[in-house]
Amino acid sequence: MSGCEHKISGSREKIWLPYYFEGRERGLKPHPYCIECGLIKNLSSDKPRSLGYFMNLIAELGVRHKVAKIQIRLIALEMERLGLDDKFGMDRQQQENLFVETTTRILNVPARAVSELLL
Repeated sequence: MSGCEHKISGSREKIWLPYYFEGRERGLKPHPYCIECGLIKNLSSDKPRSLGYFMNLIAELGVRHKVAKIQIRLIALEMERLGLDDKFGMDRQQQENLFVETTTRILNVPARAVSELLL
């Protein structure tokens, strides 16, 4: 989303923010941030996934529904454009929501069919 290369702040230059583990707040923890764009790195247990994970889901969806190669390419380009692999600017929930929205729009399949693969 930001289009930044993300240069991580030094060990002394961290911001103390709430830390979440398994959906519950666990106190404060120092978070690194990007010195170029200012985004704070996600340190929760809900780590973002790689683009490869989502491409594997599309392949699985292709087994269940008829998916053309050009549709797979369009989804991959859209995920790259949205910065779905940005570990600073995204958490897993945001990734999954964008993936479901993009996939249902391009493939014209129900959102439930895509959401079932995310479990």
